[in-house]
Amino acid sequence: MYQALYRKYRPKTLEDVCGQETIVKILKNSIRKNEINHAYLFAGPRGTGKTSIAKIFAKIVNCENLKDCVPCEKCTSCTQTNNSDIIEIDAASNNGVDEIRELRNKVNLVPSYGKYKVYIIDEVHMLTVGAFNALLKTLEEPPSHVIFVLATTDPQKIPETILSRCQRLDFKKISNDAIVENLDKIAKKEKIKIEKEALYEIARLSDGGMRDSIGMLDQAKAYSEDEINLKDIHDINGTLTDVDMQELILDISESKLEKILEKTDKYNENGKNFTKLIEELINFIRNLILYEKAPKYFKNNHQNTKIYEEIIKKIDTKKLFKYIDILNKYSFEMKNTNNTKLMFELSVIQMTEQNEETNKKIEDKIKIEKEIPKINNYVHENEFKKNIDKDTITKQTNTESTEEKTNVETKHTEKNEKLTEQINYIKQIRIDNTLAKFNKKLLVEIKSKMDSLNELLLNPDYSNYASILLDGSLKAASDEYLIFVYKTERIANLFNENITKIENTISKVLNKKYNIIATDNDNWEIIKDEYNHKKREFIYKIEDFNIEEILKENNGEIETIFEDIIEYN
Repeated sequence: MYQALYRKYRPKTLEDVCGQETIVKILKNSIRKNEINHAYLFAGPRGTGKTSIAKIFAKIVNCENLKDCVPCEKCTSCTQTNNSDIIEIDAASNNGVDEIRELRNKVNLVPSYGKYKVYIIDEVHMLTVGAFNALLKTLEEPPSHVIFVLATTDPQKIPETILSRCQRLDFKKISNDAIVENLDKIAKKEKIKIEKEALYEIARLSDGGMRDSIGMLDQAKAYSEDEINLKDIHDINGTLTDVDMQELILDISESKLEKILEKTDKYNENGKNFTKLIEELINFIRNLILYEKAPKYFKNNHQNTKIYEEIIKKIDTKKLFKYIDILNKYSFEMKNTNNTKLMFELSVIQMTEQNEETNKKIEDKIKIEKEIPKINNYVHENEFKKNIDKDTITKQTNTESTEEKTNVETKHTEKNEKLTEQINYIKQIRIDNTLAKFNKKLLVEIKSKMDSLNELLLNPDYSNYASILLDGSLKAASDEYLIFVYKTERIANLFNENITKIENTISKVLNKKYNIIATDNDNWEIIKDEYNHKKREFIYKIEDFNIEEILKENNGEIETIFEDIIEYN
């Protein structure tokens, strides 16, 4: 009967173990010094040698003619096929209290051949709470002739009381180079023809697990009729080659949705694994980002860099970060659905839609950047003409002009003392009403739409108001109200004196009429502290004023009121 390669090439001595040098050294030193612990915990990923080393260790401690931690293979203990002194327990199927109680009853029996009775409990995290409690007593006061080796892939599921009574040895993922070296030796012994690139691909796909890599080599041997190549490895694993991945990423970045969906159907017909495919896409995109951001590191750690060099020239790195976010989301959802193809298709559709949004924003930004100089030139020309007219008519110096401007502002402030009191009352009502029905989810949603105000910068009817809104920060929202915060009280007050026009502007973007209000940073910090620490109650109150009538007498052009603070970003 054919013996699987992973069984045939399982390590028989500590010298045969690959990639776990630290573990091997600890065990060898404890054996040489005769400082063997009564309980060990072997923790680490699957296929990294936990059970194999446990069996070798059990054999070593009972060998009668041990030489430099290598079993003699001649003594009674070494030659027994079913050695009763080495007891293996699969905790996945023997995880109850009764099984552990039976173990407790037998631990006092002396070894039949060797010096120790070694209990190897595999997947120990599968034991029930009752079983752990039953095991705890034995670990606390074990007989001198008993050694426990607990193996697990999930040490975090083991109670602290058990962990504290074991010497913990953490197994690491085996490096790709170590896996390739071992696979190469096996391939030569088995006379398997395989390309070097295929070996590295097996090592990468096995994710640090030696057993998985040997199993994949065995599968590739059965699949390929001649020399095993890179395509064979991707075929048996349900993944794509780098060339196929390159084409897929480019199609996504160019929003060729119909072409991608046709490919998806072919992937499905060819038995591709969509869960693995998304994981591979994430890894490929991650490599592209690394190639762009850390080329030296990337080239030192990857065999094939040419394909990444070609594709990075054709795709924007900002898109790649968005793609990873989308793929991560669907990778999680795939684990909770049976229709992985549908999840893959949805992820692709969302990525192509993301392209359109990103491209539109870039186009709008370029358009605005081209138009802003024109707007600025227009503003500067008007100001220049205005200054010339002033000089011609009044023939005053710059100092006199500044003094006149200051006097105008002072008179404006005195004239509007009543307006200031009314606005403060409006501010109090609107801030309380907003926070009384504060909606964080809505706040996030509205913030994401605020960038659309940039489009209004080119519209002369709304440009100044849109600029003011963009200069502030939206801090709170409810179904009816919005609160904006500005650096200074002066800017906040000027905002509030022009609320109606600014409300009309923001309604163009949000497609809904909101009651808005502004305050300054210092005042907002006080309000926020009161709200977060519940220092006062924010009660909703129906508005008992008509803001349009209040501002009717002070509806001067915003260009005049805001001439010192308008900024075009």
